[in-house]
Amino acid sequence: MRHADDDVRTPSPEWADLTGLARETATSHGAWISLAAAPGPHRAGPLAGIPLAVKDNIDVAGLATTAGSPLFDGYVAEADAGIVSVLTGAGAVVLGKTNLHELAFGVTSDNACSGPVRHPRDPARSAGGSSGGSAVAVALGVVPIGLGTDTGGSVTVPSAFCGIVGFRPSTGRYPGDGLANLSHSRDTVGVHARSVREVRAVDAVVTATTTPDEPPPVAGLRIGVPRDRYRDVDPSVATAARDALAALEDAGARLVDVEVRDALASAAEHGIEIVRFECARLVRQRLLFTGSPLATAGFGEIAAKIASPDVRALVESLASAPVTAARYAAACAARWRLREAYRAAFAASGADALLWPTCPVAPPRLGRNDTVVLNGRAVPLFPAVIRNTEPGAVAGQPAVTLPAPVPDGAMPVGMCLEGPVFGDGELLRVAAAVEAVFAARAGQG
Repeated sequence: MRHADDDVRTPSPEWADLTGLARETATSHGAWISLAAAPGPHRAGPLAGIPLAVKDNIDVAGLATTAGSPLFDGYVAEADAGIVSVLTGAGAVVLGKTNLHELAFGVTSDNACSGPVRHPRDPARSAGGSSGGSAVAVALGVVPIGLGTDTGGSVTVPSAFCGIVGFRPSTGRYPGDGLANLSHSRDTVGVHARSVREVRAVDAVVTATTTPDEPPPVAGLRIGVPRDRYRDVDPSVATAARDALAALEDAGARLVDVEVRDALASAAEHGIEIVRFECARLVRQRLLFTGSPLATAGFGEIAAKIASPDVRALVESLASAPVTAARYAAACAARWRLREAYRAAFAASGADALLWPTCPVAPPRLGRNDTVVLNGRAVPLFPAVIRNTEPGAVAGQPAVTLPAPVPDGAMPVGMCLEGPVFGDGELLRVAAAVEAVFAARAGQG
C-alpha cells in the first residue's frame, strides 16, 4: 500500500517568479502580510500545484495568523484550518497570507497595522473588505484562487470592487474551524477566483462531489429581480446593472420581480446585534486559544491594542454598550424569519436565482472610512457598502458576484446572484451561464 506522503509533486520553477510577484504586490498594493518561505512539495489531486492565497485570519500551519492586528502578534498556527487542509490535500499550495481589514471588522481593508489594501486599478481607492488582500492577489494575477471570510459581504464586496468572481457559500457548507472570526452563526469561508469554473472546481473538492454538470442554457432561466436593491445606487452601478439585465433578456432569460419581505431593514437592524454579541465572545476565545495574556483582560485593554481607529471604536463598544442576551435572542429569531422570507420569495417567484448590484457604491477612496458620497450626499460608509449583501449573509444564503459588463477603462461593477440555502451547486451552474452572457456583452463593447 502506498502511503499518502509518497504521492507528492515538486513545485515548478515558476514558484520563485510567483513569490517575487507577490512581494511586488505586497509593496505596491498591500496585498500580502506574509509569504511562505519556500513552498514545499504538494500532493497529487484536482488542484495539484495550484497556488493559493489565504486571508490572514485563517490558520496555515507554520505561518503567523495575525488577523491584521497587534492583538495576535507572535502567534504561529500549529495546524491548518479545515478549509486549508482539504485544499492542500487536493494538491493546492499556499503561497502566503493576505492582508485584510483589521480583525476582519470592516469593509475597506484600510488597515492601520498592516497597511491599506489598494485597488488593483486605482491605488488611491479601497479594494474593499474585509478580504481585500485575497481579492487583489487574484485580480493582479498572482494566484488563481484566494480564500477569504465573509460575515456580511467580506468576500463578495472586494470581489465586486476588483472585477473578479467571489463566492460566499451557504453558511455551514464549508469547514469553519481554525479562524479568527467575528460570528459563528454568520461567518463562512469564501472563494475569490478569476472565473466561476475555478470556483466550481474548489467547491467540488471541499464538498467531495463529482465533476460539476454543464451550465444550463440561459434561455428559459428565471432571474429574480428584487427592485429595492436597485434603488439609490451610484450612477455607474445603475448603468451597469441595467446593461446586465438587458444582456440576460437578450439571451432569453426571463426577469421576474421578487420581494424578500423586509430583507434590507431586518438585516440592518438585527444583523449587527448578532455580530456584536458573538464577536465579544469569539475575540476572547481566540486570545485564549493563542495563549495571549489579553484573554483575561477587559475590553478596554483589548481595544487599546487595536491599531485601526474604526475597529478600536467597535471593540470599545462591546464593553460600553454590550448586546444583552434578550436582544441577541430577538436578533436570532429575526434571522430565521428572514430565511423564511427568502424561502417564500423563491417559492412564489419560481426564480432560479436572484440578481442585484453587489454594492450600491463605487470603490471609496482610502482614508475615508466614515462616509461615502452616494447620489450627491454623504452617507455612513459601512452600512452603505454592505446594504445589498448583508441580508443574504444574515440568512445564510449562497451568493456569487460576477463582473458586470462595463465600458473599457471604467471601474469594475459586480452583479450578485443569490440562491436558496444549500442550493449552492445549482447556483454555481446558473452563475456559469450568466458569466458567459456578461462576458459576451462586455466583448461587444
